[in-house]
Amino acid sequence: MSAWMMIESRRGAAAALVILWIPVLLTAAAVAVETGRLLSARYELQAAMDLAALAGAQSVDWDALAEGHVVLCEDEAAAKALQYAEQNVINLSGEEPGSVEVWVINTSEDDPALHPITGAEVQHPTVVVRCEAPGPESWFDLWRHPITLVAEADAALRPREDG
Repeated sequence: MSAWMMIESRRGAAAALVILWIPVLLTAAAVAVETGRLLSARYELQAAMDLAALAGAQSVDWDALAEGHVVLCEDEAAAKALQYAEQNVINLSGEEPGSVEVWVINTSEDDPALHPITGAEVQHPTVVVRCEAPGPESWFDLWRHPITLVAEADAALRPREDG
C-alpha cells in the first residue's frame, strides 16, 4: 500500500471524531450554563436574606437603649425580617418562598445563647433568617428533580467599643 492510499483511507476519521464529540461538548456547555444560573440565583437569595436580617436588626428597643441595654423588640424585629425576606424572594423569582424562618435572640455577653442554625455562641442581640425558595427553572427539572435554594443570614447588634 502506498503512502498516498494510507492518507486517503484516514481522511474521514477526523470528521467521525468531531461528530461523536459534538453531543458531549454541547452537554458540558449546557451543564456549565445551568450551574451558572443556579449559582447566580443562590447569590441573589443570599443577598436578599442578608437584607432581611439587617432590616430586622434595626428594631432596637430605644427605651432599653436609653438605660444602657442593647435589646431588640422581638415581635417587631421578627415581623420586619419576615416581611423583607418574603418580599425580596417575590421580587427575585416572582414566586412565594417555600419557607422562611426568623429567630430573634436577645442575649448579652453575660448570658450567651446558642445560634439556632450553627450552634455557635451568640453574645449580642441577633436576628437570624433562613429561607428555602424554589430555584429557577432548569434542564434539571426534566428529570423531576426541582432545585430548592437555601440561604441563611444573621445580623447582630454590637455595642460600639470606645477606644
